[in-house]
Amino acid sequence: MGDHVARNLDASAPIALDSLAQAIARWEPCSLDELRAASDRIQREVREWARDPENAERPISESPVYLDRMAVEVLIERRFFTE
Repeated sequence: MGDHVARNLDASAPIALDSLAQAIARWEPCSLDELRAASDRIQREVREWARDPENAERPISESPVYLDRMAVEVLIERRFFTE
């Protein structure tokens, strides 16, 4: 919350996926409990997406919630060790 992960990441290590920094910024205001709940929901969505036969040969990175999944997990890990 006061850590500004997205801003610090962008300033210190420009990343190939600008959309990842944007996803982190979207989730940053959430509390640790909210992030954990979001992680559970996103994991369910990823599993549902992966079970769809149309997605059988597609990489997980094509899931609509892939960047949110990454962002939420980064923030959970960060908060777990700092809060």
